[in-house]
Amino acid sequence: MQFESFRREMPTINISALMDVVFILLIFVVLSANFDRLKTLNVVLPSAANANESTPEAVVITMLPDGKILVFEEEISAEALLPHLKELRTRHDNLLLVSDGSVPLDQAVKIFDEAASAGFTSVSIATQRGTP
Repeated sequence: MQFESFRREMPTINISALMDVVFILLIFVVLSANFDRLKTLNVVLPSAANANESTPEAVVITMLPDGKILVFEEEISAEALLPHLKELRTRHDNLLLVSDGSVPLDQAVKIFDEAASAGFTSVSIATQRGTP
């Protein structure tokens, strides 16, 4: 006499809903972290009455009051700036200089000169809206 044997199936857990929630939380954290970027750099922008919006695909160079130069928030030496700008020029046309108001003008002019040498067609200075 043959007995019928039952197959045991392993229970499965569907985690697709959990993955969706984790993905949404990750997007929220990444987006909220980008809004605090300029607050953490300790840069006081000069004000201008006729300020315009910058292009989002511009190369962002930040000059800190202590003389450090940041390209997309990554510190770079003054000697390595021109080769780095030439490499970035292959992907970007515009450059945005975010400089503290206390940084001497000659340092900004050096950045503009190297940007022109690298071939950038548009170079802008970041300001905040207000009266000059």
